[in-house]
Amino acid sequence: MKPYLKLLSFIQVKSSLYDLNSTLEDLTTLAEEDNATDVLLSIDYKVNNIVIYLSHDDDMQNKEFITDAIRFNPIIIYEESEIEMTSNYSVEFPPLRHLVFGGDGIQTFNLTASCTAGFWVLSRLNSTPYIMTAGHCSKLGPFNPDGSVDFYHLPWGTIEGNQLIGPMAPPNISVIDKGLILKQNDSIGVIPSVRNTDDIDMPELKIIGTVDLDTVGSVVCKSGYVSHISCGVVLSLNTKVFQGGRLYGGIAKVSMMPCRGDSGSPVFPLVPDLFPGIFITGMLTSRHVAKGYCVVVPIEMLITDDIYVLTINDLI
Repeated sequence: MKPYLKLLSFIQVKSSLYDLNSTLEDLTTLAEEDNATDVLLSIDYKVNNIVIYLSHDDDMQNKEFITDAIRFNPIIIYEESEIEMTSNYSVEFPPLRHLVFGGDGIQTFNLTASCTAGFWVLSRLNSTPYIMTAGHCSKLGPFNPDGSVDFYHLPWGTIEGNQLIGPMAPPNISVIDKGLILKQNDSIGVIPSVRNTDDIDMPELKIIGTVDLDTVGSVVCKSGYVSHISCGVVLSLNTKVFQGGRLYGGIAKVSMMPCRGDSGSPVFPLVPDLFPGIFITGMLTSRHVAKGYCVVVPIEMLITDDIYVLTINDLI
């Protein structure tokens, strides 16, 4: 070990990890009590402090929280309002027998909302296939009499979907922002792959399993309808997000990965030696509160005892 000691460097910090976690919990409690909205709280190890991301659009709603939070001396970063982006890809990729890949677009009737298909899961009871995606994608309807919302397939490069996939039952997004779309249309094909058709040598990435999202500093990628394949670095595994009056905890903050419009995207570790195989490690959820960052729900929070992720091994 001695030859490597000179490679080590140490920086004296003011706050211990215990202090940072304690402050994060105190700020989380304050945000709940003050009914904060669209707020992201995260430990930033490089600056040895808690960073609060929010927007001036919510100043009235978050005024009390910020006033109370100042006494903890966090770093507060305000993000500018952004204009919604639309895809600038002009090349159309016609669906092969209407296979729905992870990363493809999904939309509700009359373009009320569009998101990204995450990955196919199967019921352990009867092998019924569902697409997992972000649950908030259904919040604007239009609603069927039973409260469900129909979703249509929207492959990369297209702007309107005409192939019905099926309905999403009213999701419970009080703890986790996820929803399941039932495959109701027989012409829709199920495939355990993620779309990557910008790469002619590797147009699809085959799902070979799942792996926990548990390493700060690791590189993960996502496939999304708007920004296609992009990657970023995991900065934190215990990020708190307040959105729509709800607290979401235990999620990961990822940097340098465009995510606006890509809610529901499948997330996988960057391991080139496995390509074209990938492991699913989570799902992009909601829009980013902080510019330049995305939040990802780890796979272990998404999969319950009654469903499992479809992989290429299930087709053998």
